[in-house]
Amino acid sequence: MKSYNYFLNLVIGLGLAGCYPTVDHRGFNPEQMQLEKIENNISTKETVQDVLGSPSTTSLFPVEGKNWTNWYYIYRKTETTSFFEPKVVDQLVVKVTLDEKDIVRNVETQKGIQGEKIKASKERTESTGYESSAMKDIFGNFNKYSLDPKKS
Repeated sequence: MKSYNYFLNLVIGLGLAGCYPTVDHRGFNPEQMQLEKIENNISTKETVQDVLGSPSTTSLFPVEGKNWTNWYYIYRKTETTSFFEPKVVDQLVVKVTLDEKDIVRNVETQKGIQGEKIKASKERTESTGYESSAMKDIFGNFNKYSLDPKKS
């Protein structure tokens, strides 16, 4: 009877442990950020890198029609319970705008989860160029290589 209770307590304990969420932190550490060291119209690209490190991502297109660049520092905290999809609990995005001379023009912070969740498209883009088949892959390399070192 005693071993039955031990086994039952073990099963209940493991079942409850599976319901405990796993917390995951991604991106830079917001507690170590020192945004007050970055000043508009004074700080440079090098200053930003020294204070914040490398950005999570950068803008690919010109900002406001000028040759400016945005640097984004992104932090996200998620919780996952057993087999369910991760749930975003906290998020912080810091956007640093640099002009063409790499001088900081603006620093913005966006805290919390805003906007819609972006879902990946299930549509496929057809690629052009090389078309392959099983027979071409299997027999395509015959007679391309030689064991004679003078010919290769």
